[in-house]
Amino acid sequence: MTKANIPDLYTRALASFGGVLSEVPLDAWDLPTPCTEWTAQTLVVHVVSGEVQLINLLEYKEFIDLDLSTNILGPDPMSTWRGTALKAIDFVQETPLDTPISHPTMNLTLERFLGARITDNVIHAWDLSQALSVPYEMEEEISAWLLDFWLSLFDFLTDSEHFSEPVEPIGDTSGARLLGLLGRTPKS
Repeated sequence: MTKANIPDLYTRALASFGGVLSEVPLDAWDLPTPCTEWTAQTLVVHVVSGEVQLINLLEYKEFIDLDLSTNILGPDPMSTWRGTALKAIDFVQETPLDTPISHPTMNLTLERFLGARITDNVIHAWDLSQALSVPYEMEEEISAWLLDFWLSLFDFLTDSEHFSEPVEPIGDTSGARLLGLLGRTPKS
């Protein structure tokens, strides 16, 4: 895997989230997710706002406090997600990976920030699939890259409040190991 592939992984991660999002029926927005504090709707708000923030950081070079209410999704959440995702992809494809990103908690490069965005899209696609009880399979290349990404940041990960404590993985695939590392256990 070369650095040149990271924007492609990001695009594929967005598409993977969009695939699950397209399966959310109108009456499912209040379903609980594995992220115990979030419903399906608030999980989608979180992911969409992450892409909005990426756009803000690349376009305006600043972190902007967003309204994280469900209003961000507008009347058609799928269209809102699609427009935001396409704009984010355009910015990522036009921006060198070593571009500094001024995040309020730390200084990052676009490459490091994309690791977080790829993670959010893939892991929250899985979370949303669990809430909806629909199948979801992580791409092996993406999950292997993410596993390497997070293992190299294990100390940060374990001190972070962003993910649950690691759990024993259910299986030996990269996807199963990634889910375990990020504290996810599939439903029985």
